[in-house]
Amino acid sequence: MEKILNKILDRLDSMDKRFDSVDARFDSVDARFDSVDARFDSMENRLSNLENGYQSMQLEQNALTKGQQSLLSEQSEMRKEVAFYYGSLMKKLDETKSELSSEIKHVSNVQKQHQDVLEILNEKQQ
Repeated sequence: MEKILNKILDRLDSMDKRFDSVDARFDSVDARFDSVDARFDSMENRLSNLENGYQSMQLEQNALTKGQQSLLSEQSEMRKEVAFYYGSLMKKLDETKSELSSEIKHVSNVQKQHQDVLEILNEKQQ
């Protein structure tokens, strides 16, 4: 029974490690979003400082549009990654819950069998 409990604890530790891994991935995504925000801030500053006329404003606007498209594409990819990792994590969590439930039922059955044996031994001693 101790072996089963240790196995359950190992699985819980494994789940904690998986959660830590997902947290690290979310931190990475947050850093990427911060980078995107910094890039937007940089573009806004550049636009506010334009004083070279309409032609340079048009060039800068075209550059901004390309940057936004790139950012939207990157953001879309990041969202797909987050959704994939979240889905994988939820699937693993469901699997682990199912396994844990099965292990708990097994431990309960073994405990009941032990109790039955103890009752039979007790009856034989009396």
